[in-house]
Amino acid sequence: GEYKEYTAVRVHIEGMRPGCVNSLSFMIENIEALNDYVSIVNNQSNYWMVRTMGGEYYHDFIDNEFIAIGYNEILLNTIRQLNEDNSIARSQLREIVTSVYHDTIRPGQVVSQLLRFCREIKIGDIIVVPNSNHEISICRVTGDVYEDVNAGRGGSNCIFMKRISIKILKQTRRFMLPPKAQLMFNSRHPISDISHYAMYIDDSVCDFYNKNEETHLSLAINTENEVSATVFYNIQKLFKITGDFCLENGIEGTADDVVMKVQMESKGKLHFISSKKSYLALLALGILFINGGGLKINYNGFNLDLSTDGLFKKYDEYMDRKVDRELRMSIKNSLDSLDIKTPEDYTKAVIELYKTQNANRNTY
Repeated sequence: GEYKEYTAVRVHIEGMRPGCVNSLSFMIENIEALNDYVSIVNNQSNYWMVRTMGGEYYHDFIDNEFIAIGYNEILLNTIRQLNEDNSIARSQLREIVTSVYHDTIRPGQVVSQLLRFCREIKIGDIIVVPNSNHEISICRVTGDVYEDVNAGRGGSNCIFMKRISIKILKQTRRFMLPPKAQLMFNSRHPISDISHYAMYIDDSVCDFYNKNEETHLSLAINTENEVSATVFYNIQKLFKITGDFCLENGIEGTADDVVMKVQMESKGKLHFISSKKSYLALLALGILFINGGGLKINYNGFNLDLSTDGLFKKYDEYMDRKVDRELRMSIKNSLDSLDIKTPEDYTKAVIELYKTQNANRNTY
C-alpha cells in the first residue's frame, strides 16, 4: 500500500442475475466495492523534503527520477559497514567525516544527513522535491539507496553519487499548499523529516483516499471571496441527506462518525475523515449529484449515466423522492460560492466501479 491507483478488482456478487438481485444487499455490496477503486495511502510511510542545491539539480532529479546527496568522498559501502546501532554508527561516521573534511564546521550535521539518506529513507516513503521557482514535485521512493559512479557525466548536472530512485506522483506549486504546510520549507537542511505535514501532502496528491482504515474526503475551496456563514449551514444539510439515506437502506454511518478539519486561509479545504467508509463515499456521491444536476458524468471524454441501476439508481430515486428542488439549489449555490468541485479521485473510482459492474453483467 502506497498512493496506489484505484485497483481494478473484479467484484463478484453471489446470485447476481438480471431481475433477481436483492436490491438492498446489491446496493450495500456496490458501495463497499467502491473502496476497491479508491487510492490507498500507506500509513507506514515517512515524509521527507530533499533539496536540490537551490534548484540546480531539480530537473535532474525529476527528469531522471532520483534524489541524491553529496559527500562523494564517503562511499556508500563505507556507510553500509558502520555498526547497526545508530548511536555507535553516528560516532564512527563522525570520525570519518572529520578525517575526510578537515574544515567542516558541523560534522554532526553531515553525519545526520548521510545516515538519514542512507538508512532512514525507505521504499514507499514520500519525498517533496522543491525547485527555486516555487515549483514542487511530490514523489514516492521506489528503490533502495545506490551509488552511481558516473554521476555528472552524460549530460547530467548532478555530481552526487549516492542516490535513491523515485516516482513522481504530483507536480504543483508551493502556493497551492495551505499556509501551515508552507512552514516545512523553512528548514534549510538538504534532507528534512516533514512527516508532521503528511495530511497536507496527501491532500495535494489525492482528494479521496483510504489511509489507516479510514476514508479521507478533501474538498478544495477555490474561491478567494468572502463567504457567508449560511454557506456552511447549507452544506451541512448534505450530511443529513446522506445519513437519512443510510438509515433507510441499512448502511452504517452518520455525521457523528465524521471528523472535519477546516482550513480557510485564502483558498482553503474542507477535510472529512471517517472510519465509516460507505457513509463518506455516499456523501461524495451527493456532491457529485448536486454539482452535476444528477448522476450523469462527463470526465475526460468518458460519458456515462450512473442512474440506470444498482446503488446509483437507488440514490437517484431517493434524491428525487426526498430532496426537493429548493433544497438541492441551496446546497448547489453553497458549493458554487466556495467553488467546490466534485473530487476527481472519487469520480475516477465511480467510473471504474461502473465499468466493472457492466463487465460482470455482460458475463451472465
